[in-house]
Amino acid sequence: MSDRLTCILEAGNGPRRLLSPEVGLFMTSLVRGMSVIPGQQVGYLVALGRTFALLAPEDLASVVASDPSVRDRTPVGVGDRLFELAPAASAPVPSSLGMPAAGRDEDGLVLRSPQAGRFYHRASPAEAPFVTVGAVIEEGRSIGLIEVMKTFSHVPYRSAGRLPSRARVVRFLAGDGADVKPGDGLIEVEPA
Repeated sequence: MSDRLTCILEAGNGPRRLLSPEVGLFMTSLVRGMSVIPGQQVGYLVALGRTFALLAPEDLASVVASDPSVRDRTPVGVGDRLFELAPAASAPVPSSLGMPAAGRDEDGLVLRSPQAGRFYHRASPAEAPFVTVGAVIEEGRSIGLIEVMKTFSHVPYRSAGRLPSRARVVRFLAGDGADVKPGDGLIEVEPA
């Protein structure tokens, strides 16, 4: 697992911004319109051969309002802008992505991928899956892993958007070992 760093939140008179907490090469897969919730992983910072998971600050609930190509795979310094943010209720959702990180689509309530990578249902082929169809899940429970550059991150169930705080898994939308992009559906749920 990678080490973790929390981004700096700049909240002045203008737009709110997430800033780099360290010097390194910034990598992300968030796109305009995706939800950002407290403690969510928003990208990676590679510095001196180490990979750090970058987390959103605890007092943050916003939507990405800037174009991700501005800083993806770019060297950054301490305090450099990573994302501009908009309040969650006022930010437009691009039609090409559908709902941001979580929400309802035509087929039901869907937990969506927070980043690009390979999604796994289990920690190893010999272990049981994190969740199964019919399982009741609550806030914070791990539903799988996403691998990016040989670094594995847990994907927690978050009731952000319209998802219920307690839900039952209806079906998997991404297969075990499937490549996913930001906003791809991982699991469909229903209120428990």
